[in-house]
Order: sequence, then C-alpha cells, then structure tokens
Amino acid sequence: MIRTDLTTLRMFLAVYNLRNLTKAAEREHIAPSAISKRLQDLEFELGTPLFYRHTRGVTPTPAGEVLAGHVYRLFDDVNLMSAELSEYASGVRGQVRIHAHTSAMVEFLPDDIASFVQAFPEVRVALREETSPNVLQSTLDGVADLGIFAGNLPVPPGLQVRPYRQDRLAAVLPANHAMGGRASVTFSEIRDSDHISLESGSSLQVLLARQADSQGFELNTRMEVTTFESALRMVDVGLGVAIVPEGVVRIYAGNLNVRAVPLENDWAVRELMVCVRDEEKLTATARLMLHHLLGEAAPRSCQKTKALLPNR
Repeated sequence: MIRTDLTTLRMFLAVYNLRNLTKAAEREHIAPSAISKRLQDLEFELGTPLFYRHTRGVTPTPAGEVLAGHVYRLFDDVNLMSAELSEYASGVRGQVRIHAHTSAMVEFLPDDIASFVQAFPEVRVALREETSPNVLQSTLDGVADLGIFAGNLPVPPGLQVRPYRQDRLAAVLPANHAMGGRASVTFSEIRDSDHISLESGSSLQVLLARQADSQGFELNTRMEVTTFESALRMVDVGLGVAIVPEGVVRIYAGNLNVRAVPLENDWAVRELMVCVRDEEKLTATARLMLHHLLGEAAPRSCQKTKALLPNR
C-alpha cells in the first residue's frame, strides 16, 4: 500500500511540470534538497524511478507519466470532496488560495480582497504573487484555487477562463523628456530609449518583446527589475523609460519626478483574466470569491451555503 502524502504528490507534480528540481523548489518555497528527498522516498516506496536525472533538469520515466495521470485525478477528487463537504460545514469559514500576477496584485486585488474579507471575516485568503506563466501552471496543478493573469498569454488546456479587469499601459518618462507633455505616444516613438524592464518571463515583458519583434526592432533593455516601484524609481533618476499600467503610476509615482504618457497602441489596453480548473469543483468558499471578483451575485448554491463553508 502506498503511504505517501498529498504534499509530496503536489511536489512531484511541480517537478513533473517544470522539469527542474530547483525551479520546483522555488515555486513550492522549499529547499531543493528537501524536494529531492521527498522524491527519492516516493521512488523507494513505489520501487521504481519516476524521473531521469540529467544536467539540464529531469524528464519523467514511463512510471512517472503514469503516476502524474493518477495524481491529477486524485487532486480532482480531493477538490470535489472538499467542495461537496463544504456544503455541510458550519460557520462562514474556510480558505481560498489565489495566485496573481503583479499588475492585479497592485491595481485591483487589494480593494477586492478587502471588501470580500469585510463580508466574510472568518475566511482566510492565501495570496501569492507570481508571474503570469506560473499563475497558469499553479492553477493547473491545483496549487491555487483561482489564478489571475494577463490575457496576452496562451492558456493551457484544462483551465476555465473568465474576464476580470482591464488595464492600460503608459510610458513613464523622466520629467524633462521631450515627449513628457504629450497626450499619448506610440510604442515605436520610444523604441530607441533605454528601457527599464520587468524580469524576463513576466507577462508584460513578453508582450513588449513580442510587439517590438512584430515591428522589426529589439528593445534596448538597460536593466531588469522585479517590481514596478523599482522601475519607476529608475526612471525618476534618469536611467531610462518604463512601460507600466497607468494604475501603477497612480499608486507609486506620487513623489517621483516622472511623467506618465498613455500608449495609444491598441494592444496597450490589456485584458486581465481569472482562471480555475473547474468551477463546479471549487469549494463553496472559492466559488464565493470567484463571483465576488467578477462582480457577480453568487449562484443560489453558494448563497444557500453562505453559513455552511468549511473550516480548512
């Protein structure tokens, strides 16, 4: 009989999907040696290797492929069990796990989560900031109940997607920049500037690189940063220009000597999306949060269980 636990199986899926122990450990916030030990114990228990190890990462063995299929179905059943049992628990309690990209974390989620917690004070909201590709993967793996990501990325099979919000991109320029007084600029007009970019792999960086490539040029990236606040600060001291959502400028640029000029390109208005694996298999708590984020009235089943959410 297999005696492994769900945490180990979740980490197995992380390694399976990312094909790299170090990246899986970073996503799970655990030491690589710890995740490696869990995998070794699991392989010993099963009596067969689950991954081929090589210098550039790992690939699943045939046994690993079979196990992944079973683990996905297992987590589906666990999520369904939790959703069904939540109908019988007492008290407005529970937990909802949200993974979101930086734009949503800064612009929209603080107010949305605050109003939700005010209505349901005993619900614990576990929130994690990730890049949009990692948001999609975390939701697909069942690590997150809800994911919020930039809609310019392709959505992998197995996820249901709903529109969440829109944001508009603006060019943030030093105060003395020649275009600082303009009502709008095009992307190509600032193509030759030094750019302060978010880290590689972020949805915004992917979008800008794709648009530059489609217009036949390459961005002159002077430096990469991990936060919008850092990007604006670099513009403030004259190190370059940055492209960020207008809402971010309103939040962070109050004391900075910069000018935000909207991009007039059509693609500069971005759709932010919410994704779930299966809305019907969400816990009652997560369904309430989903409909709250979408500005919808909760379905009748959620309304009936408003006082019947699980204590997880």
